[in-house]
Amino acid sequence: MRALGLLILIVFVTPVVCNTASYAYQQKTVYVCPMHPEVQSSKPGRCPKCEMRLVAKSTAPGKTPPPAADQPALTRQQSREIVPSSDGYTCVMHPEVRTAKPGKCPKCQMTLVAVTPENPDAFDLRMEATPRAPKVNEPLKLRFSIFNPKTGEQVKDFQIIHDKLYHLFVVSQDLSEFQHIHPDFQSDGSFTVETQLPRAGLYKIYSDFYPSDGTPQVLQQHIATAGYKPDLVSATPRLVADTTFVKTVDGIKIDLKLEPEELIAGQPLMLKYHLTDARTGAPVRDLSPYLGAMGHTLILSEDQADYVHSHPEEEVAPNADKSKLRGGPDVSFNAFLPRQGNYRIWTQFQRGNHLTTVSFTIHAEPLK
Repeated sequence: MRALGLLILIVFVTPVVCNTASYAYQQKTVYVCPMHPEVQSSKPGRCPKCEMRLVAKSTAPGKTPPPAADQPALTRQQSREIVPSSDGYTCVMHPEVRTAKPGKCPKCQMTLVAVTPENPDAFDLRMEATPRAPKVNEPLKLRFSIFNPKTGEQVKDFQIIHDKLYHLFVVSQDLSEFQHIHPDFQSDGSFTVETQLPRAGLYKIYSDFYPSDGTPQVLQQHIATAGYKPDLVSATPRLVADTTFVKTVDGIKIDLKLEPEELIAGQPLMLKYHLTDARTGAPVRDLSPYLGAMGHTLILSEDQADYVHSHPEEEVAPNADKSKLRGGPDVSFNAFLPRQGNYRIWTQFQRGNHLTTVSFTIHAEPLK
């Protein structure tokens, strides 16, 4: 279904290489920027204009003349490295999109490129907290380092997902506190960010990133405030599904419509938001792009075992001038609730320079 295609889907693929020796002297590899095709290089790297990873683009067989006398023909091994084929394809703008066949990205319509991850396993993530037991509302510095599980080497090359290299979610155990922040990339390959924990207790930290030699990762860790004593009973979330889906936040009246109205676990769900000015009742039409779209949604199950990271159906064109784009009043998200139970939704909209976060609680019935 189209709805499922817009969720974060991770499909591990096995690389397949072409062994055709006849391409050895006919095919020449040029690395180009998907956003700036005028940027070309004979070697892989990043675009000097937008920092996107350059992708290999081979000239069509038969159109490239044989090498000049002072240029040796490519060997069979070099040809195999240059002319790969694959059972997996991804979008350079939306690397979370994975398909088994070539085609167009369902989000931005860019041509999918072959992907052959070197390591499909979960990577190792190390978190350092300073101080280790932070006090409430006092500065907390977090540092994250990622390591390849096969080589043990620290990863220093990452893909951009939704305008950022790293998405960090800090959520209290009872789901009452929520932060969506973006650590800064450091020269040694680590990521750092400073924040505060507004209430005493246990917090779960979700790291969402994409190592270039692996697959998209979502890894979870914990941190507790100073003096916190584990109490499983009091810390257990007690979510109650909302009976109305209308809230006013930051002067915006936010109406949420669920389709279908009866939520069934294991079935596609659409979240339809309608935004109006709480004072005048006028439709909100001045939303600014946030992370490459007109909104952002995270959904967690009550026990925080299920994680859904979703962006709107209405994607912002990759080459659009985001400083001039405006959206609203309607923004829709696709979702998928895998199990019966309660879920907390956090949806974010940006208006001017201000980011608004609204939360709703919903309940999914079992599939009969």
